[in-house]
Amino acid sequence: MTASPRRRLDRDERRAQLVELGVEMLSSRPIDEVVVDDIAAAAGISRGLLFHYFPTKRDYLVAVATSVSEQFLEATLPDIDLPLAEQLRSSLEGYLTFVERNRPSFVALIRGAVGSDPQLQALYHQTREAIVDHITTAGGGQELSPRARVLVRGWIGFVEEAAVTWLDDPGSDPDCLSRAEMLDLLEASVWKVLELAGSTDITLPD
Repeated sequence: MTASPRRRLDRDERRAQLVELGVEMLSSRPIDEVVVDDIAAAAGISRGLLFHYFPTKRDYLVAVATSVSEQFLEATLPDIDLPLAEQLRSSLEGYLTFVERNRPSFVALIRGAVGSDPQLQALYHQTREAIVDHITTAGGGQELSPRARVLVRGWIGFVEEAAVTWLDDPGSDPDCLSRAEMLDLLEASVWKVLELAGSTDITLPD
């Protein structure tokens, strides 16, 4: 991480810069190992000034994780101008592309909540709920019953682990799924889950 040239930024610009540097740092370390001294040095400010923008390290880490969540949700937002089946596949394509390009940040988001920090846990659950909304919108937009929503949320847990496991094998194993095969697997599995969830208006693709 290279130091930024010194220049006077307004409050919002400085906060955005510090958050961006934190997201960048997630490419090389877990979220609980982000060092605010390193962030301040890269931004060309003092540690004390960083805490002027974020009262505590916890506040800062939550802001960084929130930025990752927002980028992730934007990447998976379905294109409602596409036909239904294409909406769902495009949303899954965005999911997989984000994970490929941002694996450390993605892992920080989904596994950072394993700790005891209630704000990170809440952010993780909010992100999952938003992904449920994206998938059900792309799958027809039906209102899910509480039971059906549990099924879709469980499927998202499967996707999280499947995506990370797939990325951990860079394709050197001849039995490893190709990217297209992985996408096909995710697509087939979500249609089945939506079918089991009782979305009777859904027509499964051929």
